[in-house]
Amino acid sequence: MKFKYFRKPEEFAFLTDGKVACSICGSIEQCFDTGGYSGVESIDCICPNCLKDGKLKELEIEANMNFDDGSEDAEIITYKTPALPTWQDTAWPYIDGKFPVFECIASKEDFKDEKEFYQSFLRDQNDSSDIAFLWERLPDKKLSNYKEAGDVSVYLFSLDGEKYWVWDAN
Repeated sequence: MKFKYFRKPEEFAFLTDGKVACSICGSIEQCFDTGGYSGVESIDCICPNCLKDGKLKELEIEANMNFDDGSEDAEIITYKTPALPTWQDTAWPYIDGKFPVFECIASKEDFKDEKEFYQSFLRDQNDSSDIAFLWERLPDKKLSNYKEAGDVSVYLFSLDGEKYWVWDAN
């Protein structure tokens, strides 16, 4: 599964437990769980091919919220990219007129040190008062999937070789 703006969907996207029938095409395979997707219509799941093909747009279902600048990239994130594995409605970051790639739910190993963690925080996306608390809450070891994340998650993005992050709490 390859997506332009979501690096490791097999590990960090909400997937169905095993193979199921895609709510759109009926293909039997592991699909994306669409329980958190919002829109006019409602479906249970969508296969990777239907998601990539933009089938959600036809149903007016959005996988992700973002700054809709009318660009093709905004449409790709909204309708053709797995949803961020968040508890809240977290908007996809928009940095200097560009959308970054979601890399993973972060751990301390994803940063050189605490200073890099502080420097890569997206201040206009979140409240900055809890950065020290968030650093302490980060898992020490790299996460292999979203299920290993705790009640507080840091969502790591990359853009032009730089790291950025936002956070969410259960």
